[in-house]
Amino acid sequence: MKKTKCLICKREIVKDHNCRRFCSVCYHQRRLKRNRVWNKKWRLSHKKENAKRHKIYSLKNKDKINNYSRDRARKNREIVLREYGNKCECCGENKKEFLSIDHINGGGNKHRKEIGHLSIYVWLIKNDFPKGFRILCHNCNMAKAFYGYCPHTI
Repeated sequence: MKKTKCLICKREIVKDHNCRRFCSVCYHQRRLKRNRVWNKKWRLSHKKENAKRHKIYSLKNKDKINNYSRDRARKNREIVLREYGNKCECCGENKKEFLSIDHINGGGNKHRKEIGHLSIYVWLIKNDFPKGFRILCHNCNMAKAFYGYCPHTI
């Protein structure tokens, strides 16, 4: 049984709770479900108002939004670098500013087009850090892309 906390009364509730019809736990579960459905309908029927409200908020809080996005991107990058070893597999460079993700079998451009607007770091996290990727410093990665080999391996 999965345990969660009720958003309304903050009590712990059990997901598959079998009891009387008017139990407070079941009442809150029904109420939360009903509120989710109602909120979704309201958002769909008030798209223009929401877009206007969002635009006003975005203009007023541009710095806050930019800082949040930048911090989130840095954290995602650090998670991916840590997962793949935190250093260049070719030359051993370990300064985070110089490191990048490399597609081992090539095809990075095609892969970027497939994932669209999504960041490679977010994609790697969502897909549980698949094999076929490694960390290279930008020098090794560019040499591999332009010349087909890295000067460190010669």
